[in-house]
Amino acid sequence: MPSIRPVCKLNRVVSRTALAFTVFCFAAGDAAAQSSVKPVVTPGFSLSVFATGSGGLFSAPDSLAVLDDHVWVGYANTGAPDGSNGAKSEIVEYSLNGTVVKTYEVAGHNDGLKVNPYTREIWAMQNEDASPNLVIITPATGQASAPYSFDKTLHGGGYDDLVFKDGVTYLSASNPTLSASGKNTGPAIVRIVRINANTHTIGVAPTVSGTLSASDIPFGTVTTLNLTDPDSMTLTPSGDVLLDDQGDGQLVLFHSSGNEPRVQYLPLLGQVQVDDTVFATARRGFLLVSDTKANTVYKVSANVWQRDAAFSASGGVATATPPVPGYMGQLDMRSGALLPLVTNLGSPHGMAFVAQGDNQQ
Repeated sequence: MPSIRPVCKLNRVVSRTALAFTVFCFAAGDAAAQSSVKPVVTPGFSLSVFATGSGGLFSAPDSLAVLDDHVWVGYANTGAPDGSNGAKSEIVEYSLNGTVVKTYEVAGHNDGLKVNPYTREIWAMQNEDASPNLVIITPATGQASAPYSFDKTLHGGGYDDLVFKDGVTYLSASNPTLSASGKNTGPAIVRIVRINANTHTIGVAPTVSGTLSASDIPFGTVTTLNLTDPDSMTLTPSGDVLLDDQGDGQLVLFHSSGNEPRVQYLPLLGQVQVDDTVFATARRGFLLVSDTKANTVYKVSANVWQRDAAFSASGGVATATPPVPGYMGQLDMRSGALLPLVTNLGSPHGMAFVAQGDNQQ
């Protein structure tokens, strides 16, 4: 195999209102290496396959969740994002060595998958574009609930992802119906206010508006955001909610307390759009990233991780010259630069960090 040498180019542009820099990293080698469909990992890290789709049983892995020593993978199969084609998804439970423990079939297109830390259940969200439903899996019993349906959505779309904070469940209001002027007049985040176990229905209330004022993290400039594509959500190490406004190429941070502005946003450099963002919760462990197009969940290993460092999955930049393929990288939460860690991916989406060893606390 020809040697591959990582090459980086740093461009820095100064304007009256902003300082922007874009880092381009790629694998330089001969033509055969450039055209390879195999992922390329940055030196100092190693890459292996954690799991792959199983023929016609399940395919198109997306969201990931980790509970104790088990990993949960949502396979969306051929489901339409609005559930219109009646397809079903598979939620697959794995041991840490990639062995299948149990599979659960859910109706619709799975996208959000999270561990409820208060009940130790797996919450699986389906149909992010319209007609959403929720299935709750109880690992202790190996049982999955019947689907919970939602009241008519306040924004016209579905629900993509969810986080649990201070006993409250928040959902990202995805695929909003925009006004004639392109504004999101509905909520970007809602919270669950009612779960009826008898009727299997869920009621929500608006929490964060689709248009709101925020200060950008690099410079503190205050502007009005128009969140047209609420997508993935996660909690930061400090307990703040981080929302991916995917199509707009920015992350929105909602602070729970402190002296910083309540809402901040991070424009992502280089016109990059990301899906999941996760944080390294320990110095020992490994990252998982699902490549939907490759039907594979990859494991990224290192001798040591920078605790609380952020990592994001990006579909690449199709408009760049030459186009940038999908990649996973470390996210600078101050500048918005996503520095490549694994490149040449097909369509990376879900991510998770699995802490191991004595440094989990």
